[in-house]
Amino acid sequence: MEEMIDPIKVKYKFAANYGLILGLYLAILYLTQIFFKSNAFLNTLYSLGMLGVPVVCYFLTKRYRELGCNGSIRFGQAWSFGVWLFLFAGLIMSVVYFIHFQYIDPDYISNVFNQTLVMLEQLKYDQASLDALADNGIPTPIQMVISYLFAYIIGGAFLFLFVSPLVAKRNPKDDLDIPSSDDHYEPYQDTKDDKPASND
Repeated sequence: MEEMIDPIKVKYKFAANYGLILGLYLAILYLTQIFFKSNAFLNTLYSLGMLGVPVVCYFLTKRYRELGCNGSIRFGQAWSFGVWLFLFAGLIMSVVYFIHFQYIDPDYISNVFNQTLVMLEQLKYDQASLDALADNGIPTPIQMVISYLFAYIIGGAFLFLFVSPLVAKRNPKDDLDIPSSDDHYEPYQDTKDDKPASND
């Protein structure tokens, strides 16, 4: 007996595998930005690489459509796959962010936090809100990582609102069936004998 393939498990499998690819792609871009801030050429490559994220997502989802969905995928399926794709990519990036915040540049979070307060103050932000933000203190690396992970999920959900329509494709078999040359339309016929019964 042929084993039934669970499409949900297939989606998770492809999202995990391709999320690893997307996560490594984003990690390379991020690490390049960290270690080569002053290199104008690499900064340009970083910017181009970030602009290329939707293109990478398009091709990864297209491969999922062809290999995991037999060439047919609906908008909702593609969008759901995109959310899971960014979840797994975000998990990869969470490790990178934690290493950066905890070991590579321990002062990064405090510097960003203080710069944010200064910028908000220059923008004439409400003083009570600034005081409340300052009282909350500097976020921990774990808090920052969790916030970034949620940002990846929300960002992926938004991005795939635009990627999904480009990837969505119906299988021709799903369209209205066109009768073959052997099939002929036959009008309704009553099976009962139309002749009146004889009184003999």
